[in-house]
Amino acid sequence: MVVNSLWNYASGQICFLTRYDNLQMKKRLFIFWALIFSCADNNQKLLPGSSGNINNISVVINDELWDGEVGEEIRENFSRPIYGLPQIEPVFSLNHIPTKIFSGFATKSRTILKVDISEREGLANFKNTYASPQRIVQVTGNTSQKIISILNENINSIYSTLYFNEIKEKQRRISKNLNQTQSIKKHTGISLRFPSAYRVAKSDSNFVWIRRDIETGSVNLFISRYTNKNNKSIIEVRDSISKHNIPGPTENSFMITDMIYKPNTQGVYLGKNQAYETRGLWEIDGQFMAGPFLNYLMKIDSNEDEYIMLDGFVYSPGSNKREYVFELEAIMRSVMY
Repeated sequence: MVVNSLWNYASGQICFLTRYDNLQMKKRLFIFWALIFSCADNNQKLLPGSSGNINNISVVINDELWDGEVGEEIRENFSRPIYGLPQIEPVFSLNHIPTKIFSGFATKSRTILKVDISEREGLANFKNTYASPQRIVQVTGNTSQKIISILNENINSIYSTLYFNEIKEKQRRISKNLNQTQSIKKHTGISLRFPSAYRVAKSDSNFVWIRRDIETGSVNLFISRYTNKNNKSIIEVRDSISKHNIPGPTENSFMITDMIYKPNTQGVYLGKNQAYETRGLWEIDGQFMAGPFLNYLMKIDSNEDEYIMLDGFVYSPGSNKREYVFELEAIMRSVMY
């Protein structure tokens, strides 16, 4: 009896110690993995902030390639003029960084196109390698002609990656100081994220006009919800809305579309919403006032002829307008309904 009791006691102690050891092992494993993930998080947090203006690309490439056909191909594709501006301005401003000096502060550029001669040919994308936020697109080939071929085959993908990376960054900066007005939601049923520097210039049933005053003029955006039972064209609708809502500097003057410079329309997506994008120039009839506009038209209900028109236009004589139009695009691409 005593022997059995001692045996049962010993067995119980062994089971207890085994459970205790298992518990301790689980704790150690938990601490181990927590440290691993913590280190990973800290690596992300330790990345320095990136630098660089919106629509500026650092092109990391050796001097020989930059001065030759490869550099010419890059400049032709990424510095092409923006359609719909009254003066020539490039889509991107390019900053050449020779490969041999790509170190230290140069690696903190927010948007980088890296081009190398290498036996490993292809296209690669990287995020937050040296800084955050950061996007790097790398193109490699074993000859100049191979690099040009890869660029041409993938130009739409590379262009879209870099362009929408800039849109995302602009929206991130805008989000730091948003206008909290509910006027747009109230009158049109949609919402937009735009800076507090904008004010509501006019609002009524199905229409809102917001604007930001700048030293050389103003940056403007109107939103209109309407029914198009007569199948009017985008320009007809735009001119009709602006005639009734956007007055000019003198009595009976108003904004119209400049048809001498033909507007360009193409199908796009605003988020998940199909839309038409139109770029062109506006003017005030009989006045020395004009500028660029960017227009988006979306259908609200597939069962009815109901639409939302978003139209951004800039008045800033004598100054570059790329960044103003780009800001309007970033705002309009935040549309939700």
